[in-house]
Amino acid sequence: MIPSIDINITKVPSMGIPCKTTTQELLLPAPTPTTSVSSLQPTSVIPDLGVLDPKLLSKRAGFGMSTQALPEFWAKQLHSGWFISWDVLKRLPSTLPEHWQMVRLKPGCIYPSKEYIAWVAAQYPGNVWIIGNEPDVIWQDGVTPEEYAIVYHEIYYLIKSADPTAKIAVAGLSQATPLRIAYLDRVLTEYRRLFSIAMPVDWWTIHGFVLREERDSWGAGIPPGMTQDTGELREVSDNGSLELFKKQIIDFRNWMAKNGYRDTPLALTEFGILMPPNYGYPEVVVTKYLQDTFSWLQDTKDEEIGYSHDENHLVQQWAWFSLSDPLYPSPNLANLATGELTPLGMAYREYILTHLP
Repeated sequence: MIPSIDINITKVPSMGIPCKTTTQELLLPAPTPTTSVSSLQPTSVIPDLGVLDPKLLSKRAGFGMSTQALPEFWAKQLHSGWFISWDVLKRLPSTLPEHWQMVRLKPGCIYPSKEYIAWVAAQYPGNVWIIGNEPDVIWQDGVTPEEYAIVYHEIYYLIKSADPTAKIAVAGLSQATPLRIAYLDRVLTEYRRLFSIAMPVDWWTIHGFVLREERDSWGAGIPPGMTQDTGELREVSDNGSLELFKKQIIDFRNWMAKNGYRDTPLALTEFGILMPPNYGYPEVVVTKYLQDTFSWLQDTKDEEIGYSHDENHLVQQWAWFSLSDPLYPSPNLANLATGELTPLGMAYREYILTHLP
């Protein structure tokens, strides 16, 4: 039974003090290229949006929005039906494009406040809520598997008590490697130990990056609470490997099926090439990677591990990283200063118009 809570619907609670985070999501190997942030600021002139026609927006393909922008405008340009912005917005799920809420974590910290989370869940019911972002990465949410199990339980029931129609998603790990799947094994074990049931999950999410796992090195590092010093020792040339990308998704779906979650939907909430052109990833390479990954995600099904309610597709929705990010500009879909799509963004739109429902 889900416990009930009292929510004051007449007053918006405080969002609280943000958890302290660093500016980097995933480290690039030195030397780090210089990026002009000024060239990526939001445009001050936005054309009239008109009406967003849901028939013209892909239900599968979305985008991450890490810089302030107008999602309705860019969704219309990209023909994309959903987005994430790594935060909590006051937004109904029927509003286009669809937004997935996200609660952020740090050791001993939840943001926004529990009161604000409950208020938004009650006032804007029916949303998908992701609990955390890359808890396996020390410069992102960076919590141990055991702490994640406790926080997930607390926030899961907080949201469900405020909105029983909400869908709760597990935070996306940076990549589905053996080291990070072992992190999730510990999450499930600790959850069952503490609460005597399997962890309830409405959505699983995962990120699809291909990065080095080594303590005090570039890449995704070692997850908090893990004693290993190395995992997958990948190189810069692996960042755009389509085969490694595929393997991670298949391995994760196999893990889901093994643990009783085969009939749970899976969203790929971040993926793309983070490396800059001078590391071997010019625009033409990134464009082909986008097209190849989209094609594989759209076409790949598996009768043994796929989601049976979606014709056994492995992945139900995916969000490219990102719309426009000053730290990682190679995969940017938009130029916020001009209000125009980048050539990669135009390739994204073209793929949706010609291949995706």
